[in-house]
Amino acid sequence: MSKPENESLTGLLSSFALGPSWARDAAEPQKQSAKKDRKYEERPPRGDTDNRERRDFKGRRDDRGKSRFQRDEFRREPVVIPAAGVKVTIIPDQEAIRLIGKEVQQVARVYPLYDVAKIIIAERSRCRAIIEIDEKQAPLLHGKLDDSLFVTRDEAVRHLWNSELRQSFVEEETIEVDPPSGSFQTIARCGISGEILGPPNFHAYQTQLRRVHRERFASMPFEAYAAKVRTERSEEAVNAWLESMKKKTRWRIKGDADDAWVENQSDAERALAARHFDDAFETLRKIEIPATLSTQLLSPSLALSLKLAGMHARENPACLLQAICRAVEAERMPIFKRKGKLYTGPARPNPLPKDAVLAERPGIMVEWIRANTPAKLAGLWQAVLPEGGNAPPAEYAADLFWLLHQGHILLFTNDTLIVQEVIEKPAPTGTEPSDKPKRKKKKSKNKGDIPNAADETGDHTAPEKTESAQEDSQAVEQDAHTAEIMPETTNSSPNPTAEVDEPPSL
Repeated sequence: MSKPENESLTGLLSSFALGPSWARDAAEPQKQSAKKDRKYEERPPRGDTDNRERRDFKGRRDDRGKSRFQRDEFRREPVVIPAAGVKVTIIPDQEAIRLIGKEVQQVARVYPLYDVAKIIIAERSRCRAIIEIDEKQAPLLHGKLDDSLFVTRDEAVRHLWNSELRQSFVEEETIEVDPPSGSFQTIARCGISGEILGPPNFHAYQTQLRRVHRERFASMPFEAYAAKVRTERSEEAVNAWLESMKKKTRWRIKGDADDAWVENQSDAERALAARHFDDAFETLRKIEIPATLSTQLLSPSLALSLKLAGMHARENPACLLQAICRAVEAERMPIFKRKGKLYTGPARPNPLPKDAVLAERPGIMVEWIRANTPAKLAGLWQAVLPEGGNAPPAEYAADLFWLLHQGHILLFTNDTLIVQEVIEKPAPTGTEPSDKPKRKKKKSKNKGDIPNAADETGDHTAPEKTESAQEDSQAVEQDAHTAEIMPETTNSSPNPTAEVDEPPSL
């Protein structure tokens, strides 16, 4: 075996730490010293200029791993929280309910209101929002001209100036003026947007600097924004600034005299807010707005509250059921319940007795549906189609459409057909309440108890509730809960309280 092979074998065996423990412990300090020697050998000398070039300054890094210079390049967005004391309720748009009702009448199908709620909340254009504010908070500010909505006056004033509303009250024009004269060697430029601010020695430099900060970077501290301003010492930058100063914009409230022009934008904003704020906004505490209203017409806190309310409605469509019931009732559509669930359809279920006399074609369809439970629409057409036919006969389709609109047959969204049968109430079983043995009343043994005025014996202990009484109370509570959700309908029917038999496939 060659020497290199012996060396490789020795290294392989040493990795398994063979030998007694005292030998391994003695060899461990030697290994550590050898590692330190190699570490010092690999370290470059301090005078190595190549390594210094590779270790150029790249900026200190924060806990998130991003350099401080890279982090400052992005604008810091303000932290927005939901508006205090504001309640947002999502409701269906009445036009969307009208279109759904039209579709229900055309297809003659029965739709669960829970599915209707999911269809409504799937698109913002099908919803509206009711915004209310608590009495302890200041009222909301509603725009009379553009349906905007704000929480604070400052937000409303800023919108009044920056939006198209300004054109309704303020005249604006640009005039030619002489550029500033003086010796300007450097030009200050915004380090974030690149906008020219002007020479630092110009008398209007601080005003321009604060205006840009207020309009575009108000969320950033002014000191931090001013630290980002960079200066340029070039003739091209100075000439570009002088060229921009040859034009000046001035403003005047409409109807004022010619000498009322204002060249300072801050003064023009204050004049507009003082004279026409009440013409543009009104105060209120409750308003209904479209869910598609642009966020530019809302306070950031209101926009966030509206977004959170929409997310909650999408996750819990059942919260729209009460509002959907009112909207469906307004469209004269029937509402009925089936085993605790609310439904709407072309007509309220109308029970069909077993001995009812029908025409030939309706009778054939009713008998087939009763004999082929669970019945499907495709199976019905196959049963009544003539040999070789592939389309439902027109006369059978018209008769089925009549049965659906009469409420005798219900067609669900999964093509299940059922006949609304007459629900027979079960005969009462057991003894009558009068035949039950009367329970003896227990007399109070406490001397300090005051007897009931209607009970001369002094008995005031209520009898214990039986199991049947507890079940009756639970049923009453469940009916009361359903009655709160389901409104009373105005559609008349032979049996308004009839319930629908549940299809097996649903």
